[in-house]
Parts: sequence; C-alpha cells; structure tokens
Amino acid sequence: MTPAALSTSPQVRRWVGGGIGLIVIVLLWWLASQTLYTTDHAIPTPWSVVRHYGSGADWVTLRADFAPTTAEALWGFLWGDLLALAAAALVLLVPRLSEVANQVAIVSYCLPPVAIGAILVEAAPLGSHVPPIILAAMAPFFTTVVGTLVGLRSASSASLDVITAYGGGYLTQLRKVRVITALPNIFAALKIAAPAAFLGAVLGEFVGGGGDDSVGVALISAQSHLQSDVLWWIALTSGAVAGIGYLLVAGIARLVTPWGAMAGAAQ
Repeated sequence: MTPAALSTSPQVRRWVGGGIGLIVIVLLWWLASQTLYTTDHAIPTPWSVVRHYGSGADWVTLRADFAPTTAEALWGFLWGDLLALAAAALVLLVPRLSEVANQVAIVSYCLPPVAIGAILVEAAPLGSHVPPIILAAMAPFFTTVVGTLVGLRSASSASLDVITAYGGGYLTQLRKVRVITALPNIFAALKIAAPAAFLGAVLGEFVGGGGDDSVGVALISAQSHLQSDVLWWIALTSGAVAGIGYLLVAGIARLVTPWGAMAGAAQ
C-alpha cells in the first residue's frame, strides 16, 4: 500500500480523527480546570487525575474496588441477556405473548433504576451483591429484547419457504434461518448491553448494594472527602472498563458473524 493510499484509508482516518478529538478534549478539560470552579477545584487538572495511574498503591486499591463490580456486571450481563434472548424466542414461538413481552421490556426500561436499586437494597441483606446484579441485568434487557426480535423477524421469506418445502417445521426455520440471520442484530444489542451492565452494577453499589470494596463505595468516599481527582480517576476508569466490555463483544461478533462485519464495512 502506497503512502497516499495509506493516508486516505478509512482506518487511518478514524485513528487520526480519534487522536485529534482526544487532544481537543484534554485541552478543553485543562482549560476548564483553570477557569471554572477554581476555588473548590471540582474540575481537577488532567495531570492530577492521570498521575493516579502511575501509583502502585492506587492500582492495588483500584483492583480491589473494580474486581467485585466487574464480577457483578458480568453476572448481570449474562442473566439479563439470557432472559432477553429467551423472551424474544418465546415471543416468536408464541406470538400471542408479544404484547406481554413488549410491556415487560418497556417497563424494565422506564423504571427509574435509582428507585429500584433503593428498594432492592432495603430488601436484601446488608452487603448483598444481589441489588447490583439485578440492576446490571435490567440495564441491557430492553435493548437485547428489541434487537433480537428485529433480527429474528428479518429472515427472508424465500429462505423460510425453502425450509418449509423440504418438510422443515417452525423450529427448523428458527434454528437454520432465523437465528443465523439475527446474529448480527443480537451482537449489536450485546455490544450496547456490556457497558450498560457495568454501569448498572456501579449504580447498584452507589445506592448501597455490594460490599465495602466496590466502585460505588469508592465513588461515595471520594465525593464525601471532596477528592475530585480521585472521583474523576474512578469515573474515567469506569468508562474505560465499560468500553473494554464493548470491544470484547465486538471482537467476538467479528469472529462469529464475519458477514455482518463485512456488511458494515461496505456501508
């Protein structure tokens, strides 16, 4: 590939654009730290936040806080998406349940998670990890149900007719046509579900769920002690962990559904 072609390739342009955007964000962040809230330092300088990543003691604390939260998010992600996939498949097999499933998905999406978290914390034993896991499961439920239903219903009628012509039934259509057709849509929903589950777990801890070592408790501690640099550090790390979850699912999607990745690149 020639230098000219390399400079105009979409991947290079995305990396260059992302790098420029990151530099602009850091400059705006530094400018805000020097001009806004200068008395209470609510906006710390970028360096005061980044320096925590170079501290061994801070890394030990970081791992201790993020390990249980990540585990809660993973369990919530698995349970929430398994229930969503099951609900979508059930709707396809029993169309009469479509309205019920849609209402359940919409209710789970519209309920304020802070209120649900507070109720769960009161009902669960002290220090229980159940409230964060439930909130982590609720966060991606709606997205996964909708994405899966859209994918399952997008199968071409011609492909379904071929299965019928060869004596296949509804389950055969589901297994050999609908599921394969729906995989790109399912993974698109799961990519959104991964960071949503982590943020749901953090919210569950923030309202009182989980143990003493967790991201939610660390955020409350930093807020109460007016440690704005620690608060921003934990927030940025949370965003990074959520982003890693997105990238992991995206990587799996590329391996499992390469045709979906090629279709997206063509567009």
